[in-house]
Amino acid sequence: MIINRHEIQRLIPMAIKALETVGIANAKGEVSKVNEGYINAMGPSIIQSGLLPTLIFYNKSKKEGNNTEGEPCLWLKALYYMHLPEGERGEINWRELAPTTLIKKIIDGKDGSLEQISRRDGLKLKDWEGKILKYIVALKLALRTFEIKEDKEDKKNKKEGGNE
Repeated sequence: MIINRHEIQRLIPMAIKALETVGIANAKGEVSKVNEGYINAMGPSIIQSGLLPTLIFYNKSKKEGNNTEGEPCLWLKALYYMHLPEGERGEINWRELAPTTLIKKIIDGKDGSLEQISRRDGLKLKDWEGKILKYIVALKLALRTFEIKEDKEDKKNKKEGGNE
C-alpha cells in the first residue's frame, strides 16, 4: 500500500482535532505516554494480525471493568472521527460513543466468524484496512504536536529502578 504524503498532510489537522475531541489529549495539550504506545503498535498489529482482530483488541475500556493501562478504546473513537464527514462529527457525544461503533461500521451488521466475514467481504476489508492505516499515520504525526507525559506509575517505577 502506498501512502500519498499530500493526503496525509491533509489528514493531520483532522487528526489533531480527533485527539482533542475524543479525549486522548487533555485540555493542557498533554497525552499520556501509554496512549503513544497504543498508536505506535496499532499499524504493525493490523499488518501482522489483521484489521478486525486488532480493532477488537483495542476495544478495551476501564469503564467496562478491563484492567488495562490507559484507554485503548479512545483510538477506535479517534479512527471513527477521522472516517466521518465533517458535518456529522458535531452531532456525536464522543465521550459517550461506544468503542465498537467503528467495528460495527466495518462489518456492516453482518455476523459470523472473522474468517467468514473476511472471506465474504475481503475486498471491503482491504479498503478499510488501507483507510485505517492512513488514519493511523496521520494520528501518529498529529500526536507529535502534543506533549507526551509519563504516567505517575511510570515515574514511580523509574524512581525505584523498576523500569530500566
